[in-house]
Amino acid sequence: MLIGPPGAGKTTRLVRRVRQATAEGQRAWWIGLPSQRAYVYRRLTEAGALLGAEFLSSQQLYYRLLAHGLKLKPLVVGTGRLALVGEALKELRGELPAPGEARLFATAIAEAKRFGLAPEGVAVRDEESLRFQDVFRRYEQVKGDSWDYDDFRSEAYSYLQDAPTLEAQLIVIDGFREVGPLELKIYKALSKCAEVHLALPECPPGETPTERLPEQEPSSRRVYRAANPVSEARWVLRSLKRDLAEGLDPLDVAVILPEREIRAFTALADEYGVPLMDETPRALTDSLAGRLLLDLLELPDYPTASKLLAVPELNPLAQAVLDRRLAGPEATQALARDLGLETVWRRWLNLLSVPEDELTWAEQLLNTALPELRADLSEDGVTWTAFKKHALQRAKEASKLALGASFRAWWAALLQETKLFERPKGGVALLTDKLASGRRFKRVYLMHAVEGAYTTGEREDFFVPEEARAGLDTVFANLGLPKKFLGRDLALHRELLSRADTVTVTYPEAAQSGPLVLEQGLVNVTKAQSLPRLAAASRLELSAGLMFTPERSSFDLGSATVERLRRYQDCAFRHWAEGSLPQEETEDWLKLLGALRERPRLNSARLDVLKSEFPAYAAWLSEHAETFFGLSFGEHLPQDSSGPRAYLDAAKRSGTSVSLYRFVELGRVASQAEAEAYIKRRWNEHWAAAYLLSNYQNRIREVWFFVWPVGGSPVAVYDGAMKNVWRQVATKQRRAARAFAAFKEGDVSPNPGFRCRECRVADICREGQR
Repeated sequence: MLIGPPGAGKTTRLVRRVRQATAEGQRAWWIGLPSQRAYVYRRLTEAGALLGAEFLSSQQLYYRLLAHGLKLKPLVVGTGRLALVGEALKELRGELPAPGEARLFATAIAEAKRFGLAPEGVAVRDEESLRFQDVFRRYEQVKGDSWDYDDFRSEAYSYLQDAPTLEAQLIVIDGFREVGPLELKIYKALSKCAEVHLALPECPPGETPTERLPEQEPSSRRVYRAANPVSEARWVLRSLKRDLAEGLDPLDVAVILPEREIRAFTALADEYGVPLMDETPRALTDSLAGRLLLDLLELPDYPTASKLLAVPELNPLAQAVLDRRLAGPEATQALARDLGLETVWRRWLNLLSVPEDELTWAEQLLNTALPELRADLSEDGVTWTAFKKHALQRAKEASKLALGASFRAWWAALLQETKLFERPKGGVALLTDKLASGRRFKRVYLMHAVEGAYTTGEREDFFVPEEARAGLDTVFANLGLPKKFLGRDLALHRELLSRADTVTVTYPEAAQSGPLVLEQGLVNVTKAQSLPRLAAASRLELSAGLMFTPERSSFDLGSATVERLRRYQDCAFRHWAEGSLPQEETEDWLKLLGALRERPRLNSARLDVLKSEFPAYAAWLSEHAETFFGLSFGEHLPQDSSGPRAYLDAAKRSGTSVSLYRFVELGRVASQAEAEAYIKRRWNEHWAAAYLLSNYQNRIREVWFFVWPVGGSPVAVYDGAMKNVWRQVATKQRRAARAFAAFKEGDVSPNPGFRCRECRVADICREGQR
């Protein structure tokens, strides 16, 4: 047990021990917080590569131990626990609880289990603690044979009592501010099976440290005051740009901010072009599709202006709600009537009314309503397919509890509880105080150092009051719930000031709410200075005469297919820039399509070659072989033209009838309604049908449309053939003609607007920031 204050050198010593052990052929496990993984690997490999070291979170350690002992059981994830608590409350009370109430009980149950308490171990002092005990007991019964995260911890401790043989000979636990009594027991049990090193800032009660490290030279600290949060953020961004320009590695710099301030800071960072690595955890509802879905689920009950803006048809209503400062369903209904939007408003209310079959409705909402609001629902880190999978899983959990409007509320709550685990882009680390724990940098900017910004959140519990809780000495000796108010904020502030060789503390003197109170633990007021002047780091900080305006009208954009023109007219710059960037690795289904398009016609020999090249699709190719033999792949209409051309994945002619096929990813389209909505957004197929019907009037009299998921069966777009497509294609033809005129000139001028928020090349274009 290695005890020492933050920055005393504990991690440095443990890194040396791990390198020594792995050099001797041993395996080592490093146990820490998930946010420390990349940092630990970087520290371990600073002196060169090594083999045999592995980083594990505490939960992964428990999984590894129980998997080795063949003792794993199904896991109840975080949203599952919330749903089970809701089910327990519903059974005990006979009515469905609100998600917030269930979340309160779920948090209390997690704390009790973390400190080794069963339902019978909860002290009953009043009606609320008795109710908590009943819900806790019922939750365990509803959970059945499954395990939640806390069950894995206690089962791992039981497994270690037999001193099993471990995969690792060295185990290091570092980067934690404190450990609980159960975790400490597990580490003691591990020490009977391997060499274990535990590093902490303070010694747990009743324990004797092996060694205490003295405090090292304190970090160099500079304190600056800003007039307001915006000037503070802009100065820090200028400082970061200067640091990077001077050659400082982005991974050696970090910005620490309160979580509520991070979104505003990242918005400003785009203006300065500073690469940030935002490591704050994201919920499913932080994604584009998640935000839209959440707005739809809450729209009938809370029709605010921001939620109405999610539906393009209701944008005039949203603007009117905002202008007149209205709120509530009744007021919105009356306003929609006055504006002549009552029909549209009622259509969306009916669409969002949950029928008896909640899961079918949820699937229709995901497959129809969301794509109707926005064609492209994928963004970095979350694909549309993955989003639908997560969202439907949460819908299934909610359907076990709630019906109607309550189903919408529970589905929304579970979506907000679903965390996305993704690898952030490289750059300057943007951290909260929790994410900064256990990590050290060369330079850190500690921002917004005002009262209440950095706190451990010590507050009295709803079910078990402070006087019914025990001191840490008692908890570590006999288990039980510890006291909440232990003055942990001072230790947190001390840790934050030791996160780098140089720590720059900044604070705003006032915000929109008025003057701000400084955090005395972080700021020495007598040494605070005004922000020093730095060189301009943003284009907007320069005078207008120095702005650079590029020439964007001399690009060779290639052939003008109709679908390319559709994307071009939306934003010419985005169309050109995304086509100029290196392409990501193509998925297998797209590679198969590319192989089919290499030759217009398919024969048996070519089919056998494709089966061997794409074994995952061999059965699908065999099943539809007869259809494939009758298709022409990769056709253009017209074949030779200097004007717009339609591109067809596949086509087939039979007498006076022509069938047009569009291949898509499996799962993208599953019904005729989805197929129709998909084709409706495109220009290509209706444009091609119009060309065929107008240029081959005697030979072609009807056109059929099919959307074919690769790996599935073709889905007819309409019940019958299209003999007159002019209503669908007239507007698209006019738009294509206008876009083609600019396309021929090679003009790639941007079209900034709402679309800039999700544009992949916004940092190249920069027009969206104007």
